Amino acid sequence: MTERGVTTPLGATLREYRVNGIVHKVYDSVDELPPDVASLVIDNWRTSHVGDWVRTDDDCFIQILRKGEMLRAKGRNKIREYVGTCTGTFMVAKNVQMDTSRRINIYSFGGNKSSDDILLDRTTTSKYEKLFVTYMASGMRPEDAYLQAFPTENRRYACQRAGRLLKTERINTAMKEELKPICEELGIEPKSVLSDIQDASKNSEKEDVRLRALFKLSDILDLEDKQSTKVTNVTGALFQGFSNDMLEEVERPELTEGKDK
Repeated sequence: MTERGVTTPLGATLREYRVNGIVHKVYDSVDELPPDVASLVIDNWRTSHVGDWVRTDDDCFIQILRKGEMLRAKGRNKIREYVGTCTGTFMVAKNVQMDTSRRINIYSFGGNKSSDDILLDRTTTSKYEKLFVTYMASGMRPEDAYLQAFPTENRRYACQRAGRLLKTERINTAMKEELKPICEELGIEPKSVLSDIQDASKNSEKEDVRLRALFKLSDILDLEDKQSTKVTNVTGALFQGFSNDMLEEVERPELTEGKDK
C-alpha cells in the first residue's frame, strides 16, 4: 500500500493510496473535488454506506470502502458498526472522529500509529498550519485561530486540534519565526531583554517577582532540565513556547463540553 501526491490541472494537490491494487484518492480541500464527486458528498460520515464520498472530521474528502459490524463483550449496545477507508478503519460512534492521516495498518482500529502521533511527528507545516500561526501571532485565541485557518466550523473540534498543534515543535518554531519582524520593529534585542530580566531578579521589591525573573533566566540559559520549550534566540525572549495554562485552556473543552455539534 503506497501513497503519492498528485498535482491536478488546476494546480491543487490530492493524495492517492493503493489498496488491493486499486488507487483511491483523498481530497484535502473542497476546491479539489471533481463536480461528479462534489455533488455526492455526505457531511455526516457516520450515516454513510460503501461507495459514498464523505467529509471527514479533518475536513478532507474520502470514499467509504468497507462497512461492517462487530460484537462487543460489554455495554448495552453490543453490536457496533465500523467503516473503512483507504487511510484507516473507524468505529461508528459520536465520540469517534475520522481523519485522513494514513495508518500503518488500515484494517486495524488502532492502526499501529494514531493520528496524534502522525500530527506530532510531522516536521513541516501545512498551508493551514501556516495560517494558524499567523493568526496566533496576531493575538487570536488558539481555537479562534484554528477556526479561521482551517475549513471547519466545529468549535469543540477546533479546541481539541489547536491544543494538539500547540504541543508540536514545528508550530513553536514557526511562531518564533513569525515574531521575528515584530521584534526587529520594536527594537527588541537579546541583550536588552536579558538585562531587564536580570535587573528584575536583583532589584524588584517583591520576592515573587524576583523569583519569577530568576526562573525566566534559568529557562533562557537552559540551566534546568525541563520539558517545556527553551528560549534560544531573540524571538524566544518574546515567545518561549505555549504555557501549561494555554494548553489546558484549549484542551479543557474536551472534558467539559457536551457532545459533538
